[in-house]
Amino acid sequence: MELEILDYRYPGHEAPALSGVRLSVAPASLTLVAGGSGSGKSTLAGIMAGHLPGRTGGQLTGSVSLAGQTLEYDGGTQPHVVDLRQWVRHVAYVPQDARSYLSMVRSTVEEELAFGLENAGVPRAEMAARIRSIAGRFGLGPLLEHDPARLSGGQERLVAIAAAAVTDAGVLVLDEPLAGLDETAAARVAAMVTGLRDAGTAVVILTSVLDARFFDAGQALLLENGQSVAEGMSAVRERAASAGVVVSGVSAAAWGGASSPSEHAARSATDVPLGSRPAEPESTDGAVLRYRNVEFSYPDPDHGRRRAKLFRRRPGKGPGGSGPALKGGLLDSVSFAVHPGECVALTGPNGTGKTTLLKMALGLIVPDTGSVSVAGRDTAEASVGQLAKTAGLLFQNPADQLFERSVYHEVAFGPPGSRPNPEVVRQALDACGLNGFEDEHPYELPVSRRRLVALATVLARRPALLVLDEPTVSLDGHGRKLLGRILAAATAGGGAVLLSTHDKEFARAHCQRVVELGRQQALRHTATAPEGVSAPDGTSVR
Repeated sequence: MELEILDYRYPGHEAPALSGVRLSVAPASLTLVAGGSGSGKSTLAGIMAGHLPGRTGGQLTGSVSLAGQTLEYDGGTQPHVVDLRQWVRHVAYVPQDARSYLSMVRSTVEEELAFGLENAGVPRAEMAARIRSIAGRFGLGPLLEHDPARLSGGQERLVAIAAAAVTDAGVLVLDEPLAGLDETAAARVAAMVTGLRDAGTAVVILTSVLDARFFDAGQALLLENGQSVAEGMSAVRERAASAGVVVSGVSAAAWGGASSPSEHAARSATDVPLGSRPAEPESTDGAVLRYRNVEFSYPDPDHGRRRAKLFRRRPGKGPGGSGPALKGGLLDSVSFAVHPGECVALTGPNGTGKTTLLKMALGLIVPDTGSVSVAGRDTAEASVGQLAKTAGLLFQNPADQLFERSVYHEVAFGPPGSRPNPEVVRQALDACGLNGFEDEHPYELPVSRRRLVALATVLARRPALLVLDEPTVSLDGHGRKLLGRILAAATAGGGAVLLSTHDKEFARAHCQRVVELGRQQALRHTATAPEGVSAPDGTSVR
């Protein structure tokens, strides 16, 4: 594949999203394209995948060559629309939102892996062999019979990458492939990239985080404001931090430069609307959030399917009629607390219950046994609306909580009588570096900025407890600096924060404690826990 992008503009935008970018992708090669939010890397991925400009009506000047054919674009408003059915035979593309790659209409992970192969007419025996092989390489064997809709965010990404790799396309384009993955899963993706290259596949990785696993890339570009500002791995690594790219091993304080728009907005912000309404906990120990001996298991889907087939009626209760049949415990005797003025990180492998624990804080999920309390109120006995007066939840996927037509309307949304006032909305927008984006549609923004919009909707409610599910995923260095300042302002104002993350460097920089799946440990950190708060709580999670 070869690309010469002289200019690419989205409809209604005068400034080009990409200009002067040239890329030649050879078989058995690894190409790394790094860039911060709005740098143009996802636009480049969309062009490589054949989605742009045809799907948006954008204007492209340049050329794209693939499989011996060349498409010339003259910048007109009627660009070529590629036949994606043929294009995907040569290029497999997993976007930042990995969920959008999956069909989500198949009932098992195994069927999701087979979906693309079925569309390509791969013989059934070959299909089965390829699925077994890719499942083994990604460690997906235990998940093959799972419902894709029940996967964690990290598992979802792993399955999407496996579904793309199993197609054997000549070019594999991965946008933020390691986002939200634990160390084991990230290592499997890196090993898969090596294996595919050895087999002749060209792999292109686009990322806002430079990971040492991919430092052997034969070709590397750094994008900033739609232009290539550095080429070659050494040059990219040298300039990456100033362009908003997170570099492993570089302190959080070095991420981003003061010249970026989002950084300027953060410096000019005077208020963060968080922690200004203390929780006034009713519990005697002063905890804003407490988990006591929490246990939880999801129903066994296999049990439900068998009953449906045998008795032709809706699956009933489990043995004895007291509840649904359970398949293994997800959470086992979890006990820990979060106090005012404290930021606690929740870590652990993908699929071990982090998101489930966070949703329990808003009463979206109720534990099987044990209890969860917010400001002394048992979440099993309170409505979500009551709990939302104290706690604000940032979902792992911003798409789960964004639905308005503009950024301002999104942040200002609320039921009659409880909408945030304009000043609080302004503070939330300032805190998240969203000045100048008020009139933009959230889904026309880069994924990282979309996450900041979702965070602003939470801040505008002035929660005393902030619950964040993988908040650093897809955030560039500038965005992480903004998030760090928000967390510091929250705890300084007496607020409490619980966040899940695989980003250990971010946790070390901004959290006083870590609750790990299996154990809890204090972090080495310059900040200290509030007076009277002990670090170890005796957490046990399976």
